[in-house]
Amino acid sequence: MAEKKSTPIGKGTRIILFTGKGGVGKTSVAASTALLLSRKGLRTLIISTDPAHSLSDAYGIEIGPYVKQISDNLFAQEISVIEAINEHWENLKGYLTGLFSSQGLDPVSSEEIATLPGFDEASELLYVDDYFKEGKYDAIVMDSAPTGESLKLLSFPEAMSWYMEKLFPISRTTAKIVRPIMKPFSSIPLPDDSIFRSMENLYQSLKEVRGILTDERITSIRLVCTPDRMSMNETRRAYTYLLLYGYPVDALVVNKIFAENTGEFFHGWRKSQEEILKEISDSFQELKIFRLNLSREEPTGLERLARMGKDLYGADDPYSVYQHSIPVSYEKKGDKVVAKIRLPFASKDRLNLYNKGGELVIELDNWRRVFYLPQTLADRKPSSAEFINGYLHIELI
Repeated sequence: MAEKKSTPIGKGTRIILFTGKGGVGKTSVAASTALLLSRKGLRTLIISTDPAHSLSDAYGIEIGPYVKQISDNLFAQEISVIEAINEHWENLKGYLTGLFSSQGLDPVSSEEIATLPGFDEASELLYVDDYFKEGKYDAIVMDSAPTGESLKLLSFPEAMSWYMEKLFPISRTTAKIVRPIMKPFSSIPLPDDSIFRSMENLYQSLKEVRGILTDERITSIRLVCTPDRMSMNETRRAYTYLLLYGYPVDALVVNKIFAENTGEFFHGWRKSQEEILKEISDSFQELKIFRLNLSREEPTGLERLARMGKDLYGADDPYSVYQHSIPVSYEKKGDKVVAKIRLPFASKDRLNLYNKGGELVIELDNWRRVFYLPQTLADRKPSSAEFINGYLHIELI
């Protein structure tokens, strides 16, 4: 198989997001990547969105919830969900806290319940949006939560799009009509226009950050796994789900490989790993695959992480785009257009497709996406769909 060439890109903020199963060494890989970028002269920020933060442990430096410089050109932040929600959702959370308090709930419980599902994921994404717009950093490296949580994080903007476009206009109109009627008779506070404006602003920001994270010129998602079957299978699923939502994946890091000199005791492990490594190479031929041996020492502290970064990338530049993936493409066939979504490890029995009100809903295992068309195709309706050789073909008329 021909060696994949990386594509150097012009200067501008790059976002590199690492995700993988818990325990595969994702934080170490992300931390060493950020350190390597900073030592190449790039002003680099690494942020952790994993609730079980371990960046401080990796660097051997206490980091905390605010951006902190930890070496030349290297800055780090372990995002606090509480701080993130207070910064980005203050108006809405304040309204909900008051709403629950008005019904007799104590202040502590009211504030706790006011943190609705999805607030934490959205707030973490809004930090990325803020830092990208500021333009202070050449590279932003994200040490994300394990696979399932990362997918929740990345799928949230799409889920909110459905709510904002379908239900939000109705709820806003209803509030305007009901507010003056209910005010003299009810102690329940109804949201005013400032709350709705806050929601609209947040929604626009989430749309922007989704655009940033799905633009392969800006963002690369890199999967991290270990050479065992459970990790490989989860990585296959994660790759498929990321493509379903249109996110660009350009590389795979296989970590914790036993070196040849580990001795006879590990012969069985090495043989098993060799078989898995062959399967990984065959399964992910379109991605740049990096291999990293199990370290003799724990990769903590700046110098050990620097060595790890050199071992990982060799002559490659982690700033580059290693693979130009096109998760969704469109092909014109006469009067029809066929949308093609790459889903390499999906199978027909795991896919569920249906047309609801002119929108195509795609369900794959536990993940669901309402498929929105580009503006130029917005007037077309899905007429049929079929699964062919790892691609979902959707016919639009």
